[in-house]
Amino acid sequence: MFNDDAYFRFGNLIGYRDSFTDTALTNDKLVGLLQQAIKSSNLTLVCFDEKNRLTYANTRAFEMFNVTSSDSLERVFFDWIETYSKHLEYSNWCQVYEALDGEKVYDITCQRIHTSEGKLRNSIYIIDECVPSSSGKAGVRYRQMHDPLTGLLNREGFCHVVEEYRNRHKNDRGAHYLIITNIRDFKLINQIHGDKFGDSILKTTGRIIKSLMYADDIYGRLYADKFAILVPEKNFDKAMYHSMINLIRSQIASEKQTLRLQAGVYKMDTMMDDVSAMCDRAMIALNSIKSEDPVTFAFYDPEMMKQAITEKIVVTHFESALKNGEFRIYLQPQVNHHEELIGCEALVRWKKDDNTVIPPNAFIPVLEKSNLISHLDAYVWELAAIKLREWKHTEFRDLYISVNISPRDMEFMDVYEVITGLAKKYDIDPSKLHLEITETAIMRNPATVSDMILRLKEDGFIIEIDDFGSGYSSLNMLKDIRADVVKIDMGFLRKSENEDRSRIILDSVIYMAKRLGMSTVTEGVETSQQFEELNSMGCDVYQGYLYSKPVSIMDFEKKYSRIYKSEKII
Repeated sequence: MFNDDAYFRFGNLIGYRDSFTDTALTNDKLVGLLQQAIKSSNLTLVCFDEKNRLTYANTRAFEMFNVTSSDSLERVFFDWIETYSKHLEYSNWCQVYEALDGEKVYDITCQRIHTSEGKLRNSIYIIDECVPSSSGKAGVRYRQMHDPLTGLLNREGFCHVVEEYRNRHKNDRGAHYLIITNIRDFKLINQIHGDKFGDSILKTTGRIIKSLMYADDIYGRLYADKFAILVPEKNFDKAMYHSMINLIRSQIASEKQTLRLQAGVYKMDTMMDDVSAMCDRAMIALNSIKSEDPVTFAFYDPEMMKQAITEKIVVTHFESALKNGEFRIYLQPQVNHHEELIGCEALVRWKKDDNTVIPPNAFIPVLEKSNLISHLDAYVWELAAIKLREWKHTEFRDLYISVNISPRDMEFMDVYEVITGLAKKYDIDPSKLHLEITETAIMRNPATVSDMILRLKEDGFIIEIDDFGSGYSSLNMLKDIRADVVKIDMGFLRKSENEDRSRIILDSVIYMAKRLGMSTVTEGVETSQQFEELNSMGCDVYQGYLYSKPVSIMDFEKKYSRIYKSEKII
């Protein structure tokens, strides 16, 4: 126990007013814990100065580590806690210690106190046995139930604790929320930046989750980047969780990686569902998220189950469908201001063995979410290259084919190497293969994409900025990205109460593109009136149902054979 002098010295220590981090203990809480440690015979209390020299230890500390001198205690303590003290991630964590009577698990609260200049002044450790065990095997059970990286419950531990909680509260009427969080593209982050960087993200995430939870919340790391939290309704505050996720993002923000975090939420009016069913529904909500926003929440809805089953079918059959040639390219014509055919866009369709055609909006978002879209895109590019080779000695030899590059493609492959490799493999003129890159793809990584575009242009490929005007940084992007073509988003042609404003914007974009040495393509042209208006503005190329919907290669070649340069094609 402290004598008066010791308590006086500690009164000065903890009375020093300084700034604490978001996850640190407050001064009042620290005082309370110290007073509790001083009075308790069960709590271990050790304190060190800025050079990690022991300044105080209570009797329990000497008993716990079975030493009699301060030097020995200092050495044994830092031998035990060394891995945590060098790169401390938590203000509170659990750790196993092998005592004379067997392994025990201790809850450790650490507070580092700094001067007003930010220099370390003292480190205080309060240690409590959190899993008492007369058999000395508490450490074994602890390791079975906890994640060694974050110190949180692992999947087994989380399910076990939630199941015990559920059994106690089955008849309660209060609602509960199960939340599962996800770091978008975490596997890719690990591949690019290494496991050490990925581990730091996971440890920071675990530390912040632990610091913000209530005493009756249950939380853990299920696997990889998936963290789960079970909270009673009285503790659930979406704004707080939104702030928590933003705090995680801010702690890890760096030039290396911008994180996008997502959360699936399942609300239960009773605790009748078993743990696996709760997690399944929260995961379905999580997997329903298509937004590219930095922070996104999705709440489970029964319709999501049907959608999840459909998406599972798409992912399950994708590889075999690709291998069996079920994905085909359909071509939609593009015409010049004389309404003469000059090229087409390749659009993918999934045509099953029974001739059922699955539209792209039924499978492309699923493949994007499942990180499979790059496989499909590379396949489509190759089909387009093969067709251009076949056209080299036919009446279609002057036509080009434009293909789409997804934002995800640049994350999973070297687009430059794949595209240039196809041009060499099939001996095609690069200018006949137009590459459509969306604003979203460009704005994700402007420097990298800009460099890739310059290299492709130098090799003779035509670069188009697709869906121009659908994003938020269009004009700024044009300043830095030297593309050949601006493809104007069809949204400008849709009927609305703002048609006059749309025409003004269209006219300005077309004029600006010409000043920048870029040609323009407008998609979604459906009426002769739209064509006439666009033509008067100086648009170069037109695409839409006025000329044709996307059709199979056979129908395209049959319809436009020998007429595409001599007649209008309407």
